[in-house]
Order: sequence, then C-alpha cells, then structure tokens
Amino acid sequence: MTSHKIAVKFFVEDPAFPAGSELVPVFHSWIQSHAVADHLPIDVADYQHVKEGPGTLLITHEANFALDREGGRPGLLYVRKQPIADADTFADRLRAILRPTLEAAVRIEQDPRLAGRVKFRTDEFLFRIYDRLLGPNEPTTFAAVKGDLEAVVSDLYGNPPRALEFAPHPGSLFEVRIKTGSSPSIDTLANRLSPTTSH
Repeated sequence: MTSHKIAVKFFVEDPAFPAGSELVPVFHSWIQSHAVADHLPIDVADYQHVKEGPGTLLITHEANFALDREGGRPGLLYVRKQPIADADTFADRLRAILRPTLEAAVRIEQDPRLAGRVKFRTDEFLFRIYDRLLGPNEPTTFAAVKGDLEAVVSDLYGNPPRALEFAPHPGSLFEVRIKTGSSPSIDTLANRLSPTTSH
C-alpha cells in the first residue's frame, strides 16, 4: 500500500459531545501555541450545522483534525493529505498518523475549557484510506494492509487486535473497524508512540 491519504478516528465515550462553539477556541489556541508538531496550521472551520458532518476542523497543510460526527458517533478524525517524511512503509505511515491523533486526543481530554467532559474510547478505532485509486474498497486492499494493521495494533496495545471488521463496497471509502480487546488510557497510547519509544 503506497497511499499516504490515510486516516484514523477515535470515538468519544459520551455522544453528548461539546458544541462546536466550545471547540473552536480550543483549536485556535493550538494554532497560537504551535501545539501540533510537524504541522503547519491554516485555519479552523465549524460545520456543526451539518447533521452527522465533519463537525469542527483544524485545517493544516499536512492533515485535517476533525471532531467528526459521521454515523452519529462523534470522535476525533485525523485525515492525512500530504506525504510523510521518512515513512517508507505503510506501517511507518500508520504509526506516523496515530501519533498526532493520540496527542491531539490527550490535549482535548486535558483542556480545562472542556472541564473533563470529553474522554476517548480506545477499545476500538477506525482506519480509512481516502484514495479510491490506490486504496479501493476491495478485498485486495484489505489483504494488502491487514498484516501491517495487526502489527501496529499489537505494538501499540501489547496484544493483537480482537477483530478487524471490513465490508467491501465499491461506492464507499476503504474502511476497517479495529476492535482491540483492551482499553488503555489515551495518554498511555500516546506515550507508547512518543518519538523516544516508537519503533
């Protein structure tokens, strides 16, 4: 798998998610404090008026961070738009997008303006490929990424995933729902992928 247009989403525990008006200043503060390493921030956009839409977005040159509401399950969605330096393999690219996603989730959980109302689940997360040419939603794509998905999840969680749920459909993006079988805290996962501990 050669595409860099990949994404992950971690769901929130409580679907009664803070309103977009609360998240806009949080994302703006990340821009002001240069909180997101290796990302050039551009703007913040709010689409809370769109039912089950992208929610509130932090747009950077490299990727979008979205408090996404698709499917009625809110969560933090990271969508990579640009190639990743020194990420030569698919497993490298997957680790490279998990790191900023988990670090962003930690900042959201710990932001005093949200008063601890946002907690992320870690017993499952979503993986997508936003590239219909290089990553069509077909069994051949699943076969190409399955081994690396299992390896990265095993490294991150300390055990292989309980399930990789995949449903081929030519009209939708390639997507795998990863069920991990364990629920470490989001900051524990972020620490496991810190530059000093990642593979």
